[in-house]
Amino acid sequence: MADVNKKIMETALLAGKIMTESNAESYRVEDTMNRILTTSNAAYAVAISLSTGLYITLDDPSFEGSGFTGITRITRRSNNLNKITLVNYISRDLTAGKISIDQAYERLQEVRSKGPQYSKLQVSIGIVGLASAFSFLFGGGADEFIVATINGLILALMYRVVDRYYISEGFSNIVQALVVTVAAYLMKEWLQWDVDTNIVIVSTLMPMVPGTAITNSLRDIFHEDYLAGASRAVEAFLNALMIAIGAALGLVIIGGLM
Repeated sequence: MADVNKKIMETALLAGKIMTESNAESYRVEDTMNRILTTSNAAYAVAISLSTGLYITLDDPSFEGSGFTGITRITRRSNNLNKITLVNYISRDLTAGKISIDQAYERLQEVRSKGPQYSKLQVSIGIVGLASAFSFLFGGGADEFIVATINGLILALMYRVVDRYYISEGFSNIVQALVVTVAAYLMKEWLQWDVDTNIVIVSTLMPMVPGTAITNSLRDIFHEDYLAGASRAVEAFLNALMIAIGAALGLVIIGGLM
């Protein structure tokens, strides 16, 4: 029986880790973990989710010896709604008795081992498409569209470099924002077009904005999970600040060159 309860705890931790790494809201992660823990029928089962770690305690007077406590660290996150959905399906199948705890654990391992939902080419196309589309949204014309598209290609290339050689998110945001800012001005000088570089720069920076983190922080706060919401809000603010610092440094460099 002890082995079963330990497996339940490990399954809940794995489910929570996958969801948190996929940028799920903390309240949603806790709901899924607690749902899995209910299959143990333990008198005391608590799961806590933070943006940087997960904590679980499982205890009952009938347990031989002591209860079970599990902690796991979250070091890297990326948006993957598909994984969040798959974990949700698995947890519901488990609680409905359609699958055993061993089957649930195996399926979760398969979900975690899955690669990104979209290929690198699809991600690159998305980045370029966003930069191009925002140039029109911000009132740009054909010239801004062309320059923003080229700048989007530069940003997509940098995303690939960052993904291959893992660099801290804050530092990579500074470098990427700096490069696309300088590139916008250099292209304007090289092409000799009447391009509004402000539109080009803002359009190219939009794919970098931590919109998901900001939205999730507000959703957690509205669910009265203030600690998790505040930590996500701080993370989003710092990422946005790094982007602003990178763009500002780019403007300083351009000011010295022009």
